Amino acid sequence: MSTVQSGHAIRELNQIIGIARDGHDIYARAVADDGTQDPQLNALMMRMAAAKMQVIDGVTRLVRDAGGQPARHRTLAGSLRGGFGRLGIVLGDAGIQYASESQAAEARLVRALEVAARDGALTAHARRTLNGMLLETRLGWDDMRQEVDDLRGRDA
Repeated sequence: MSTVQSGHAIRELNQIIGIARDGHDIYARAVADDGTQDPQLNALMMRMAAAKMQVIDGVTRLVRDAGGQPARHRTLAGSLRGGFGRLGIVLGDAGIQYASESQAAEARLVRALEVAARDGALTAHARRTLNGMLLETRLGWDDMRQEVDDLRGRDA
């Protein structure tokens, strides 16, 4: 892999780490605040937080394998969304707000994983690893969408 390809790959992988950190922050905040008052949603949030840590750890290894320094922070977009999300939690139903906020984070992560998994600048091993993460992330996203639909149905 050339230096240019390696630099591109590391930036792309670090973007995934930042997006996964955004999602982890949402789930960790939801569980810590216990603002959802819903045991089923809290269990899903804990599972999703653990899944984001797996993505962060796995992609961190890929960045190191490529000779790069893994990202240690969230994305700017995630930080901004998190601020607006906290305002919505204060003003509305915390469970629905956390679940809706997490859906947006999952969508961003799925898109980033899809792009990276097709990127020829990444090694075949990295693309296989990202495809596995993509599958797991999509399954979690489906669970979260179902939970949001259930929450909205209960409030209707």
